[in-house]
Amino acid sequence: MKVLGKVHHNYLSLPIWIRTLITLFVFLIILIYAQNLLIFPGAVLSILESTERNSNTLPERVEGSFITTNDGAHLEIWRLPVKASQKVAVIFHGNGGDVENFFIYQRYFHSIGFTSYGFDYRGYGKSTGWPSERGLYLDTDAAIEFVLGKENIEASQLTLVGISVGSGPAAYGANKFQPKALILFAPFESLPAAVKSTPLLGFLHPFTIYEFPVKQHVSSLRKTCLIVAHGKRDQVIPFKQGDQVFQSYRGSGFSEFLISETAKHNDIIHKIHPQLTTTIQKCSRKV
Repeated sequence: MKVLGKVHHNYLSLPIWIRTLITLFVFLIILIYAQNLLIFPGAVLSILESTERNSNTLPERVEGSFITTNDGAHLEIWRLPVKASQKVAVIFHGNGGDVENFFIYQRYFHSIGFTSYGFDYRGYGKSTGWPSERGLYLDTDAAIEFVLGKENIEASQLTLVGISVGSGPAAYGANKFQPKALILFAPFESLPAAVKSTPLLGFLHPFTIYEFPVKQHVSSLRKTCLIVAHGKRDQVIPFKQGDQVFQSYRGSGFSEFLISETAKHNDIIHKIHPQLTTTIQKCSRKV
């Protein structure tokens, strides 16, 4: 205690400008080391809320199961089937919630004739572990391989859907598996680019610990359809980010950028679903 008291006394005896610099430096260090919590807040909520769902509380018609990744994580995955349909979509949810919070996307794809899969990244919901960029890529591999085996289809028949931060693993999966279509809602070019575009924390972008290079992955797509949807009122990931992702596409497949003048970050699916349905039909005819 005497040592701490002496340190405190010495600190207070410093000029105010030096104390301000020290305080800012300590704050910066805390932000850098706490960014994992900032990038994956849904994982923190999963710990605090302790998800209780089981087979009796799943949404109607949903088939729940667990899959194992190559490094031993156990992921919860939901299947919402459409009988006799060869159209299959895998949903990569955003960072603010789990598979249940983003179930609306599964319901939408079910409504247009897709068997849909949603799954929780490690650390989310009832999935084990803690999220990281490498971890989410392993989760992506496990989920896609499970779906291909379960549905007995080729990757070229699959549609991957990334929402916000989910654009990172979805774009990675599209680059690796080259599916029929990649649909991105409010994507970013890369995580550092997204941080740089943030008014208050933009100066931290050189210290971002994860990359999630969505734009780079999209530029490597060959025949995969690309559909990007972004709202001009998005205050979390600026509209320009989605535009840059769309412009990076160099493949030979169908591509379209769906723009909403009124959508913010979390209501994009509500704003553009009629146009999205038409665009997905165009993709199906041209692939």
